[in-house]
Amino acid sequence: MRSRQRWRAAMAEQRARWQAHHHAHHRGHHRHHRRGPWWLEARLRLRIFLGFGVALTAGAWVGARGGHWWQLGLILFALWVVAGAMAWRLTRPLVVAIAAARAIGAGKLDTRVEVGHRHGELAALAAALNDMAARIEQQLRDQRALLAAVSHELRTPLGHLRVLIETARERDDWSALAAAERELLALDDLVGRLLASARLDFARLDRAPEELGALVADVALASGVEAEAITADGDTTAAVDPTLIRRAIANLLDNATRHGGGVRAVRIARRGDEVVIEVDDAGPGLPAERAADPFRAFVPSAGGGLGLGLSLIARIAAAHDGRAFAEARPGGGARVGFAVAVAASTAAAAG
Repeated sequence: MRSRQRWRAAMAEQRARWQAHHHAHHRGHHRHHRRGPWWLEARLRLRIFLGFGVALTAGAWVGARGGHWWQLGLILFALWVVAGAMAWRLTRPLVVAIAAARAIGAGKLDTRVEVGHRHGELAALAAALNDMAARIEQQLRDQRALLAAVSHELRTPLGHLRVLIETARERDDWSALAAAERELLALDDLVGRLLASARLDFARLDRAPEELGALVADVALASGVEAEAITADGDTTAAVDPTLIRRAIANLLDNATRHGGGVRAVRIARRGDEVVIEVDDAGPGLPAERAADPFRAFVPSAGGGLGLGLSLIARIAAAHDGRAFAEARPGGGARVGFAVAVAASTAAAAG
């Protein structure tokens, strides 16, 4: 019993010591943070100034031991001035980069570090900070646009569902229930797109060899495409995430059905180190608002969509070391598709 009490007392004492050390560390950190960038700048310059000054002074002392004291004093004064100038020149870019990093951390994502004519490690640091800030800024902008788009996309089918359910309850109308089922399917499709987008955001790909010809045929036939409209050429096996590829194919077919007057042909073929999947539609071609960048998200179209499906196709293709493409066909209509690499790259496989 006594040994247990001693053990508990020792553990309590150790815990108290750790907490005291932890609080002291945080107090020191906050005290240093409150002093601001000027304190860090002063410390850096002082260290470099003293380092260069001592080194230069020692060299001058050794080289001028046989001279006059006043000559040595002038030499030392000049060397310390040089050391101060070197300290300022070396620390200024680093202090600017630190201040920019703090501003970015505080939410000022438009902050950039002026690289100018600098070269070497500090220029690389400034470029990395600018690239990081730009990526974070773009991601937040996309997230805000996505939230706005999702709220808009969800509001319409949810409103329709409420009206249809009330109608079915009051009139015992089976057609209203069928319409409600269609709205639920539309909601399920939207949620599937959002989940696929989230997987891409976190680079969660489960790639494995997949025969894409069979996968394309399966999705196309389930979407109501005639078997005669589906053609495959060559070995179409590739290392892909089948769930995401299914989503991309479904988006291609949905785009042709909603905005292209229906699916005219579905083709899949091996071309070099890529497998290409493309869909021809029977519509008027690429709409004017999407001609410049067909795969840009959050661009309202005449059909009421916001381009989430096409944007997701491009992201899925890029995640598979591929590309997305869209073009007007000479005979009318549009051809939209994407290509994926046959083999996963080292970086993609690691992700």
